[in-house]
Amino acid sequence: MVWAIQAQASADNELLDYLIQDVCTDVSGNAVAGDPATCGSHRNINIGEHLPYLLTDFDAGNNGATYFSFSSIPVHAQDNTLKILISKSGQGNFNAGFTFSFNAARDGYDLIDTTFSKYASIIRTSDGGCFDQMFTPTGDISSTAARAGGWALFPYTAWSTGSSATIHTYKVQITQNVGCANGNSNGVTYWNSPTAYTFETGKTLTAIKQYHFASTQLGAQNNALELYYFSKAYGATRWEAWIPQSRCFAQYGSSAGICHPENPSIYTLQGRCSRLVVSSTGIAGLDTWGNQKWVRVDCRDMTNYVALNTPQLMLDNTMAQNDGYVDINYSKTVAGQ
Repeated sequence: MVWAIQAQASADNELLDYLIQDVCTDVSGNAVAGDPATCGSHRNINIGEHLPYLLTDFDAGNNGATYFSFSSIPVHAQDNTLKILISKSGQGNFNAGFTFSFNAARDGYDLIDTTFSKYASIIRTSDGGCFDQMFTPTGDISSTAARAGGWALFPYTAWSTGSSATIHTYKVQITQNVGCANGNSNGVTYWNSPTAYTFETGKTLTAIKQYHFASTQLGAQNNALELYYFSKAYGATRWEAWIPQSRCFAQYGSSAGICHPENPSIYTLQGRCSRLVVSSTGIAGLDTWGNQKWVRVDCRDMTNYVALNTPQLMLDNTMAQNDGYVDINYSKTVAGQ
């Protein structure tokens, strides 16, 4: 079983190739320094292998400031299957001397199942607002198998030019007393087959674009969208959050810069996410779904490469292992099993 898990993480599997980030390799297949988007030889990072680089966002409007870093790594799950952890560091001001640590109020993660559903799906997440949460299609969180398919990303098998699924998703709040409640909704997920996109750093990467609308009613003002790009080289490469423009006006005021992507001089995200334009309006951060305008209210383009002096394992012994639910086998992951 241990060998099978490691082999699955290393295999040239189409699904895993977009979920797990790569490392550059030498002639013997050993991980070496270098950007996998540009080096000649690269492969998926192995379980327990330390990353020799970071992928961060950057803000061209703020002297190139960096705020977050994403790492997409395979882990040995407690149920003896392979899972993917998107480890999110909010340390900021990233440089070659970075040392990994996890602070639940600052950092976050998504844990992705690729075994118990026909979809790759997020089954657990953590962020500095609501902390530890789980997703499930039925409300049952008793096992990773029960949670699989709750927050669907895209299917394992044959790609089409584009497709979708309507799935009822339950969010179960695990960390208590943080002002966040359980919830559920009938949402819709769309995914596109692998396509070349040019990201904020100017790098053109082949990626799967995935949309998760909280509600099937795209014309509803209280709807919301989370959008991911997963690339072969980097795994989770870009994340965006969108809401209807009318909701943005109601929450932040009709003159708030974040609500006006059509005005680059005041749009808050102009320095972070303006180069990749794939909207129907031709304006970065402004699109139309459900016969209403939507605006992008957050964005993390993780294509800025930072080489590390000392490679790091982007995992500690608390991530997806606390609050009475142990989903990652930390010791086996660290041992590379």
